[in-house]
This record gives sequence, structure tokens and C-alpha cells, in this order.
Amino acid sequence: MVPATAAEHDRAVAAVSHVPHLLAAALVAGAADDPLAGTLAAGSFRDGTRVAATRPELVAAMCGGNADAVGPALDAVLEALHRARAAVDADDPIAALRDWLAPASVARAAWPHRPGTARELPVRVDELLALGRAGGWVTSVAPDRRTVTAVRPVRPGPA
Repeated sequence: MVPATAAEHDRAVAAVSHVPHLLAAALVAGAADDPLAGTLAAGSFRDGTRVAATRPELVAAMCGGNADAVGPALDAVLEALHRARAAVDADDPIAALRDWLAPASVARAAWPHRPGTARELPVRVDELLALGRAGGWVTSVAPDRRTVTAVRPVRPGPA
């Protein structure tokens, strides 16, 4: 269990679940009518579009049911893609794209974070929300329900 408020949960899943479904659908749509692209498509297309095969009514319900959080998450991705588009048009597109790509490469290489040492926490809203906001999770609840065993991720330090 990852403790979070409903709004925090909706914001997070919009970014890591719902918008990726929309991106996958857009990627597939961009290549759907190009037989050559379909033949040349390989691992990055397969991995980046796997969820596009999800039933449309499920994705529509998921994204539409969380529209208040999906909209801003989609806007953030669109803004990032606009910056990528500008990098393609730069005088030195390779350098500009390398700079644009580097933070994502570092972040993805560090994910998922290793679990840290389990520790006991009191069952208090502030403690549990702080755990979730740090990317931690509850692994067990004490029989008396006054404490939980929790783990925070170990994030790599600067290189």
C-alpha cells in the first residue's frame, strides 16, 4: 500500500498510467497507415505502444474519470514534446536533443528505486502521507493496527 490523498493518487496515476495510454495511442495512430513504418517498427515501438492494445472503453473510462488530473499531466507532456520539437529545429539538433534527453535518461536508469531498510512507523496520517510522498510503501500492519512496517526507496546520490 502506498499512502496518498485521493488528489495525490489521481495526479500521480495520470502521469504514469493514463497519459502513457494516450501517448501510446497517438504513436500507433501516427504509423498505422504507413506499411513501411509497420515493417520497420521494432523494440522501441513495441515497448512504447504495448498499452495501445487496451480496450478503448477501458482507457476512455480511466482517462475521462480522472480528467481533472489527466489534463495537466497531458499538458506537461505536450510542453516537453514542444521542447523536443524545438530541439529538432536547433542549429545543432544532436546537441539540443542530447540535452533534452539526458534528464529523462538519468531518471529512467534510476527507476525503480531500491527498497531501503524496513522500519516501524506509527499509524498517523501525517507519517503515512509523508511516507507515500517520499515514494515509500507499507509492507505490513501490526495486529493492534497502531504501527506499520514501511519501506522508503533508496535514491542514488549525485554522480
